[in-house]
Amino acid sequence: MVRLVVMAAGQATRMGRDKLALPYINTTVLGHVINTILEGIILQQKLSQNLSRDLSQELSQDLPKGLIEIHVVTRRPPEDYLTKDTLLSFQEMGGKWFQVPQAIPLSETLRIGLRDLQETTLMVGFLPGDQVGITSQGLAGCFGQALREAPDFLVPVSQTGVGSPVFFHRRYVSELRELQGEEGGRKVLYRYPERWTRQRVKETFLQDVDTPEEYQAWMDYIQKKV
Repeated sequence: MVRLVVMAAGQATRMGRDKLALPYINTTVLGHVINTILEGIILQQKLSQNLSRDLSQELSQDLPKGLIEIHVVTRRPPEDYLTKDTLLSFQEMGGKWFQVPQAIPLSETLRIGLRDLQETTLMVGFLPGDQVGITSQGLAGCFGQALREAPDFLVPVSQTGVGSPVFFHRRYVSELRELQGEEGGRKVLYRYPERWTRQRVKETFLQDVDTPEEYQAWMDYIQKKV
């Protein structure tokens, strides 16, 4: 199994308000991210089923049949971010929503996301709740590779750098739990650069919105595409 933790409990000081609740087409920033994750899970399942049909029965038995868990850590209830349809889909897929009373350090968000790991959960990924550039196709590729190979680290990379979601094998969970304050998973990731498995993604896949200017520029970009 693979767990994806959506990190949405920070202070968003550069935005000056809750950026995850900002409007995004017919939902919110976080609502868009959750929608895309759900679409990515469905797409990965379809791709896996198609691959199973194309391979011989002997090979198909070796394909991972695990599920993908979604855990969201945030400060507000899901109704503040998600439409009724998205909330229903989230619940039907077994998504878990962890609401904290106030903004918490990044390391604490990671620890909440790592709670109650099942023995069959081999990979845990972390995705910022404001990463609006993600696509269902890109996520499906990450999910598929994490399920098939369970590498030490699965790292999305573009032409200009490294982004999220980064997936960690469960053997690194103890190191993730030891992080303090605003230390994030990258502190663990960069200890072992020789162990990375890279997943190529488009530049826009890594786009997030930390400031009002970034949010407005991205919304202008999206409006032109619609």
